[in-house]
Amino acid sequence: MSCIDEDIPYDIPDTWTWMRLENCCVKEIRRGKSPKYAEISNVIVFAQKCNTKYNGIDISLAQYLDETTIKRYPTDEHMQDGDIVINSTGTGTLGRVGIYRNTDNTTGLLIVPDSYVTVIRSFSCISSHYLYAFMKAHQTELEKKGEGSTNQKELKPLTLKEMLIAVPPLSEQKRIDKSINVAFSHLAIIEKCLN
Repeated sequence: MSCIDEDIPYDIPDTWTWMRLENCCVKEIRRGKSPKYAEISNVIVFAQKCNTKYNGIDISLAQYLDETTIKRYPTDEHMQDGDIVINSTGTGTLGRVGIYRNTDNTTGLLIVPDSYVTVIRSFSCISSHYLYAFMKAHQTELEKKGEGSTNQKELKPLTLKEMLIAVPPLSEQKRIDKSINVAFSHLAIIEKCLN
């Protein structure tokens, strides 16, 4: 492992630690595969459009996968509860961070990511909700890290692997997650009152 001291952007509490994103993950950070679609099947494909700008994850926008190609997807590439998804190509959507929950998938079908989506799956000692919140807070920076021509910019897995994450103890991660949920529930109440 290389020293990251020169890259540390700001000070964090002594009980926290800076880690590269790749060292926070239980599986390799990579994109899904280019799918072959079918009219109907028992497998659906998570595409960038499923990671919406304003409404979170919307699985109703997914298409069906030709099941004869499912062997191309190892089981660790089947999407799991708490997977962080990042839109990885194209202007306007590049760098968008979302979190997939099993409750998003009302079809109950197996779901795999397409080649324009990068999936991040954290170790159990790092809350996926905390990691999502940290990455979402840095989404603007991720949007600027695309490489390539204007309309075909890509956010490469290597760029994501090198991202620095401030990791607090698990108990603090859970407190942060709870505080975020409380804040958003208050905002929802305020929004409802304004409408």
